[in-house]
Amino acid sequence: MKNKQNKDKIDCYKCGIATNHLILSDIHDSISNEDGVFWDWYFQTVKCLGCDTISFRIIEYFSEETDEIGRCIPQITLFPSRLKDRSPIDNYKILPPRTRKVYLEILKSIDNDAPLLATIGLRTLIESICIELNTKTKTLASRIDELVELGILSKIEANFIHEHRLKGNVAAHEIIALTDTELEAAIDIAETILKTIYILPQIAKIMK
Repeated sequence: MKNKQNKDKIDCYKCGIATNHLILSDIHDSISNEDGVFWDWYFQTVKCLGCDTISFRIIEYFSEETDEIGRCIPQITLFPSRLKDRSPIDNYKILPPRTRKVYLEILKSIDNDAPLLATIGLRTLIESICIELNTKTKTLASRIDELVELGILSKIEANFIHEHRLKGNVAAHEIIALTDTELEAAIDIAETILKTIYILPQIAKIMK
């Protein structure tokens, strides 16, 4: 299931982009039960071929997490986390107190290697924005669609929120966190929304 080559494209901690990495070591482990449910893990030491930085990667496969054609979806964890030490966006203090608190706690969760808490926090952040904007519908999914109709969210941003399980309680109920790549994309979108709704209008007022 994993990449059989001794090289792979991986986000580099120092370079800040995806670079070719040499897989220095690769240890496989797995467990299964009588029902055919299995878990596979690959524990790898990898080295960036650009800057020579060495890091660690875990690739996990769970037989119950598959795509639409039945292939196992890999869950990839990198150490150190590529999301660590992420700074808050400029002028974040302009954000409403409740929204600012949730946003900062999301960053703190990431910094402390707690992706599940960060995933749940992102859902809470989106919900708090909907509440502050006085959306009329009841469910978070419909509130997100309402923000699209109002021109506050783009259709692409809304689709990402829907598709990556931020609209419901999946993270909390099924104990499923976003991967680092998904989490980074989700935070980028959340920060874009925060800038668009709260920060840029205030800056525009100041400039006037």
